[in-house]
Amino acid sequence: MLDAQGALRAEPGEGGAGPAAAGGALDGAVVLDALGEAEGPPFLPDGFDVVRAALRAGARRLYVAREAGRGLRAAGVDGLVRSAAREYPDSVVRCVVLDAGAAPGPEGAAEALLEEVAEGGGEPVVVRTPAGRFAPVLVEAPLGPLAGRGAGPAGEGAAEAEALGLDRDAVLVVAGGARGITARCVAVLAAAARCRVELLGRTPVPAGPEDPLTAAAADRAALRGVLARTGRYGSPADVERAAGLVLAGREVAAALDAVRAAGGRARYRSVDCRDAAAVLQAVKEIHAEHGRIDGVVHAAGIVEDRLIADKSPESFRRVHGTKTQSAAALLAAVEQLPEGERPRFAVLFGSIAAVLGNRGQSDYAAANDALEAYGAAWAARTGRRALTVHWGPWAPSPVHGGMVVPELARHYARRGVRLIDPEEGAAALLRELAWGDPAERAVVLTASQW
Repeated sequence: MLDAQGALRAEPGEGGAGPAAAGGALDGAVVLDALGEAEGPPFLPDGFDVVRAALRAGARRLYVAREAGRGLRAAGVDGLVRSAAREYPDSVVRCVVLDAGAAPGPEGAAEALLEEVAEGGGEPVVVRTPAGRFAPVLVEAPLGPLAGRGAGPAGEGAAEAEALGLDRDAVLVVAGGARGITARCVAVLAAAARCRVELLGRTPVPAGPEDPLTAAAADRAALRGVLARTGRYGSPADVERAAGLVLAGREVAAALDAVRAAGGRARYRSVDCRDAAAVLQAVKEIHAEHGRIDGVVHAAGIVEDRLIADKSPESFRRVHGTKTQSAAALLAAVEQLPEGERPRFAVLFGSIAAVLGNRGQSDYAAANDALEAYGAAWAARTGRRALTVHWGPWAPSPVHGGMVVPELARHYARRGVRLIDPEEGAAALLRELAWGDPAERAVVLTASQW
């Protein structure tokens, strides 16, 4: 049907991916690769090459079609498209979500896409259902009267811990949670339940106390100076890497100290959370030692911000894979525990970038958006609760630098997004886990003023 309307099938572009326009810029492109069977290979990360090629070719209209409720096949597509739409405001960049009841079969899908081509508006994601055409929007959802108990900005969260079934013998496994804002959330969970926390992360386990030579360097700049003067490193890049390792080790130590100070018990294991076998081994050892794992928190991820036009496929795969592969590994590992001993809940730390899109964060937005699909699939298989929390940006505190650089903070301010106070954010997570709707698969948590 699309062919009959004058559409041309794209030939592979340079490098074997993407459309090649004959005679100049593309009028538009329709990407169908995210459609198909739920058990088929996922569209991302490889599909980024097709989207990037179309946008680089100057497509004034780009439509990426996916089916509604099709599991991991199209996981992350919405986040990718939302970011692309922000980077190309003069083009129509849209993900079209097709409900089988509204667009049955290939003919129905083609008809729906043709109607989308004729539609105006700037919605980056639209859903076509039997009831009509809709654009997803954020809707405030109060927790209700029970949320007034327990945790607050200065509360200990005992009521929330009780509601979650967490006590002193409970065990939480946290992937990627020994640094940054996640460490603050972990400390709050530990304070509420006085429980055991097992932290998994890629930072090497410190061999002992920090070298006195570097211990006096309070920040990265001072640390770089100290390390450079030792003469041990061959280049500024080597100095920067060494400084990063020292600072990461400090963050791990601080996270462990915070849990212990809150009355909990903590241990850190150096594990590449993308390595499914290594994660499974760690989970099995933790379960064998304690006889239980009550909850898991996934917070692994990296950022390599760059506009789509300049983003290499390798960088996209690295950012996307660090988050999605590690989430898949953790969820698969705890699923292999005996049925009655699997965690009661899994929390996946996402980002508001997945929901609103962000210039320069197409990979990060796609990866965080994909977490919802991974969590929902795990919940369907196990019958346990899975919740993806899409965090707004956090403000800096004395123990961490927040989640955004000053330029991005100003960008958020222009869009009316305020920075989350660390105390309030950690308490909000605890309240959400305790009093939120167990059937809800994803929420957005932002500063209370927004």
